[in-house]
Amino acid sequence: MRNQKPSALMAIACTGLVLSGCANTASGYRPIVDGYQDEVYHADLADCQALAKTKRYDNGETKTAALAGAVLGGAVGAIEDDSVEGAIAGVLLGGLIGAAGGAADTRTDRKDIVIRCMDGRGHAVVG
Repeated sequence: MRNQKPSALMAIACTGLVLSGCANTASGYRPIVDGYQDEVYHADLADCQALAKTKRYDNGETKTAALAGAVLGGAVGAIEDDSVEGAIAGVLLGGLIGAAGGAADTRTDRKDIVIRCMDGRGHAVVG
């Protein structure tokens, strides 16, 4: 495990940076619409973006993905390294990878909320 600690710590740090960078993304998504971008469009877009922000990154799905990643990572780390340190590194890394996957799903959900909301308000969303 001695040679793997720096790479595990680097992966954990990178995953943390990715997660912190996701905090306000996707709710600010601006879909491409076929039509005018007048005052009504901008008001609807602001409302839909605010609605998308209600889908939090620390939701149940993300927590479940983090827990599953931690359990799997801990098992793999214990088997690979045959030590408590290996298991702990596996738990941390697996948990962060699971959380990153859950955050990516939330980002997609937020984008979809903006698209469906704008479409529901009569804007022809094309992309």
